[in-house]
Amino acid sequence: MTAVTADAVQHPRRPVGATVGDRRGLTAAGAAILALVMAAVGASIDELGGAALGTTFTILFTLGCAVAAYRVHREDLRAAVVIPPLVYAALITVAATIRASNGSGSFLKQQVLELVSALVLEAPAVLWATGVAALVVLLRVVMHRRPGA
Repeated sequence: MTAVTADAVQHPRRPVGATVGDRRGLTAAGAAILALVMAAVGASIDELGGAALGTTFTILFTLGCAVAAYRVHREDLRAAVVIPPLVYAALITVAATIRASNGSGSFLKQQVLELVSALVLEAPAVLWATGVAALVVLLRVVMHRRPGA
């Protein structure tokens, strides 16, 4: 006789231990990882090119968030809209730490300046990614409610 866990009772279709995804798609954690990896790739390409977070980052970050919103489980749709700002905050914190370690002066002062700069100068990236993820979620909700869908 096998024991039934609380997670298996709440999510009967999700296999026990499925933390990133399953046949239905991605969990919220899996969607966050997908968005984070895509954004990190874009940020790395831009940084290696000598620029700050730019067009490549914005495109890959937005695409990653859109795909995450498209593939996330229905019960995790709300998380798909929250993921872009959280991923962005994590990435700019890491980028600011790396940049601040290369400079001179107070580490804390450099960290704060890098964070403020990223929030102001690269704000369109997080706005685009959040907007596109919200649009994908809205389309999924509308399509699910439509008769015959």
